[in-house]
Amino acid sequence: MPIIAKRMTFRLHQPTVESIDELVKDGVAPSKAALIERLVEQARRRHQQHQREAEAFRQYQAAFSDPCYRTEQDAIAEDFARADAETAAQIV
Repeated sequence: MPIIAKRMTFRLHQPTVESIDELVKDGVAPSKAALIERLVEQARRRHQQHQREAEAFRQYQAAFSDPCYRTEQDAIAEDFARADAETAAQIV
């Protein structure tokens, strides 16, 4: 699938323009366009990660509002606590 490039024009504050120039000069990216593409891709990935984390949090909230799930999780935590205590007693 071919990549179609579009030309875009932005108005940026001077410090931002200077930062872009500096980053390209320092070799962070081969060109201004490549730098902008890289930064947008990083922002997109961070946003997607945030969305996945928010969805997982919503699912955990829903699960913990279920009394059966909560009881099961409490029992598992108690089992692990007992196993940890037994292991700690053997180490000492």
